[in-house]
Amino acid sequence: MNYNNFINKDFRSRTQAEPQQRHPALRWGLLGAGFAVIGVVLANTGSNEDEPISIAQSDVIQNIDTAITNAQTATSSIKLKLPVPSQYNDAVIEKITETEAIIESTIETDRRETTNTLAEIDNPKWQSLKIKSGDSLSVLFDRANIKPAQLHALMQLGKATSELKRIHPGDSIKVMSDDDGQLLALNYQIDGIRYLQVERDENAQLTANIFKHHIEVRNAYASGEIESSLFLASAKAGLSQNTTMELANVFGWDIDFALDIRKGDKFTVIYEQRFKNGVKIKDGNILAAEFINQGKTFRALRYTDPVTNYTGYYSPSGHSLRKAFLRSPVKFSRISSRFTTKRYHPILHRFRSHKGVDYASGRGTPIRASGDGKVIYKGNKGGYGRTVIIKHGSRYTTLYAHMNSYNRKIRSGKRVKQGQVIGYVGSSGLASGPHLHYEFRVNGVHRNPLTVKFPSTKPIPKRYRDNFELTTRGYVAQLDVLSRSTLALNDN
Repeated sequence: MNYNNFINKDFRSRTQAEPQQRHPALRWGLLGAGFAVIGVVLANTGSNEDEPISIAQSDVIQNIDTAITNAQTATSSIKLKLPVPSQYNDAVIEKITETEAIIESTIETDRRETTNTLAEIDNPKWQSLKIKSGDSLSVLFDRANIKPAQLHALMQLGKATSELKRIHPGDSIKVMSDDDGQLLALNYQIDGIRYLQVERDENAQLTANIFKHHIEVRNAYASGEIESSLFLASAKAGLSQNTTMELANVFGWDIDFALDIRKGDKFTVIYEQRFKNGVKIKDGNILAAEFINQGKTFRALRYTDPVTNYTGYYSPSGHSLRKAFLRSPVKFSRISSRFTTKRYHPILHRFRSHKGVDYASGRGTPIRASGDGKVIYKGNKGGYGRTVIIKHGSRYTTLYAHMNSYNRKIRSGKRVKQGQVIGYVGSSGLASGPHLHYEFRVNGVHRNPLTVKFPSTKPIPKRYRDNFELTTRGYVAQLDVLSRSTLALNDN
């Protein structure tokens, strides 16, 4: 038996239309009624055009009743409009209207009955399997009384079913099987956009495909003023935590959100919202944003290079916001000790220079590489404890010390990308508590990471400037309007 009808009805709509059933009895019955009415009209049409047409109402109604009887003995998707001569009185017209209603009702009733009949014939049931902690696919299949061999066949279907290797507690998998423990179909929602569909084809062979739900993208905006923290202000403005983190990432090269944020700072964000079946599932990309920090205005415009398809954030003048180095390698941490030539050491109990910045944060907080480069040292380094040193080009090096542990993929000689996690905050070496000690060196000389001027990346090429301005002009205008509105509200 082919179960594809039931599978497709539950989980996705087909673009191919189903062939319509033909019912000759109804078609000929309605056609005969039409010809009967037309024949009466033609028969009463004389040579004198001024002579009124006379038609017996009883004959017309009798013909219509015959058509109704024939229509109720068959079904079809054909809907025939009967002719309504202007000379008929209300009784005839009412009868014709009643005929059309009965035919349409008969067809719709038959369609429902046919669908219900199909649904009741050997319709297997979907089982929803809730994944619990410690569950595996074999445990789930055993719970659903599906043979182990079916799991092996399923996982041999290729890349699509490899998504089942990444199931998590709380996820659900829907399966359909027969009485012999054979898998007939499987459905797994990978995320809010994609889902895995497994079913048997005409040859009873399992096939697996990943489909995408239709996602509607809408633009939204939010504005806020910081009273105590960026997270509280953004939540009050209606932004999700993910969008708030992205906002901090966009401006992270110019603003240290652990150090520079002040009460009264303002932000405006234009961003995407994604909807499925009219229900919001998540926020999308930030399209444009403005951040006023200590009276200085920063703006970011999202733009995709038409040739390389690289997407980044740029100032209205076309300069990339992305710098060669991040201002802070640890997100939203507190500075516990600054760069200074004389600091009292809490462990050694004497004054000594502190040629870096200490970021106090919870143990295990991710540490990011502040720029692209190559790892030239990984290991224990005296009072620094577990340490990573990265070389960036020929002039710059950065040092990350007192780590709790390293990223397993990091090793000496390997290249890393800006923002890549290289380790986790700890208190190894001479440290009184969990924190990151971060140093920045230019040509081997220690520089203050909080004030050193970073080299900028290249701006948008001149040949793409017109396209950039055309693409971002609307967002600039929206930021202007939203910024003025926010200022007006604050003044009131």
